[in-house]
Amino acid sequence: MALQILLLLHLVGFAAFLGAAFAQQQLMIMSSRAGFAAALRDEYERLSAAIVTKVEVPALFVQVATGVVIIVMQPFFLKEHWLHAKLTAVVILLVLSHLEMFNARKLVKARATRGDAAADEIAARKKRHRTMGAVGTVLVVAILLLVTVLRGVF
Repeated sequence: MALQILLLLHLVGFAAFLGAAFAQQQLMIMSSRAGFAAALRDEYERLSAAIVTKVEVPALFVQVATGVVIIVMQPFFLKEHWLHAKLTAVVILLVLSHLEMFNARKLVKARATRGDAAADEIAARKKRHRTMGAVGTVLVVAILLLVTVLRGVF
């Protein structure tokens, strides 16, 4: 029963991560559109940074914590090659989420301190944010493939 509860928490963490990652990326994309009121654009950027900080990264840590406990309870998983590939992707995803968080915070700070004078820096940060989001999407798809389709093959 404990294993099933841990697996449920692991999957809830994954769902929270996916939802937060999608939401913060969409908010950042919407804030880049032309014709948005400055106040709305700024709020979307702040919300994007807050979602990464308060939902996405903590959800990843819930997944890591529950995953570690599952492996401790069932150490035979450590002999599975697909798990090694999954853990590699998870570590990269952790780093990427932190980089997104730092980038979004710096973007908000630049907007707050320098306003429209920081337009070039903000545009570069938004482009970087989109790129990190795309890489994160590829990693999530790889993880899903590893734990489903490739689990018995790899």
